[in-house]
Amino acid sequence: MKKSLLLGLSIVLVLSILLTGCGQQPGAAQQSNAAVNDTLQRVMETKKLKVGVLPDYAPWGSRNAQGNFEGYDVDLAMLLGEALQVEVEVVPIEAPNRVPALVSNKVDVIIACLTPTDERAKSVTFTIPYAAAGLVPMVNADNTTINTYKDLAGKKVAVVRGGTPDLFTAAAVPEAELIRFDTIADAYTAFKTGKAEAFVEEDTFVFIEVKNNPQYKSVGEPFSTELISFAVKKNDIEWLNYLNNFLTNLRFTGKNAEVYEKWFGHAPKDLTLR
Repeated sequence: MKKSLLLGLSIVLVLSILLTGCGQQPGAAQQSNAAVNDTLQRVMETKKLKVGVLPDYAPWGSRNAQGNFEGYDVDLAMLLGEALQVEVEVVPIEAPNRVPALVSNKVDVIIACLTPTDERAKSVTFTIPYAAAGLVPMVNADNTTINTYKDLAGKKVAVVRGGTPDLFTAAAVPEAELIRFDTIADAYTAFKTGKAEAFVEEDTFVFIEVKNNPQYKSVGEPFSTELISFAVKKNDIEWLNYLNNFLTNLRFTGKNAEVYEKWFGHAPKDLTLR
């Protein structure tokens, strides 16, 4: 009788351990699941998608004369809305605030020329890349002292605080005197008003600007190459999977290249691994 009772108690104890996750504290599993985001389901239910874009970074994202957002990233956001059959709300996000805006739930996805650095990946999750870009310095057309990025040593260089130009330039030319600003517009203005001798940004942005403004020029070849991805919150697997599927189809059908050429005037960089 005692053996049967002990055997029964042992079975109950084993089952209890298994059901609570091998000794896991009660409620821990529920707490873990509660941390999982489900943006895709919410977007489908509300029929509304909030996309963070850059407001001052043509041709990726900017406002036109009518005050409407336009650009490569904006077009991709609209195509995403069409695929989901939902309304798209474009939310202007300054470059240093892209990751914080996502973490604080201000937007559902960042489509804003964002480089998937290892540091940023600690806070957000990145999709597969949809574009690539490099960094190149911009100087006045009559500047004869800066001919490559290496010549930035000892020069005042305007960059966006904490952005890829800031991080990569500091690493490539530690002797450069970086002047950091909170927005791309402020950094660019500082250069144009003579507060800095050079302005470092993505080559796609710089090439368009020097084409439209002959008083400036780009110098040398891009000194870095970075992939560009969408970003989503952590623990948002279904949303991440959907966006990866969307981008795969966008690239496979040639639509991504079509939109890119519309805004940049040339074919996109190869995204294959070498």
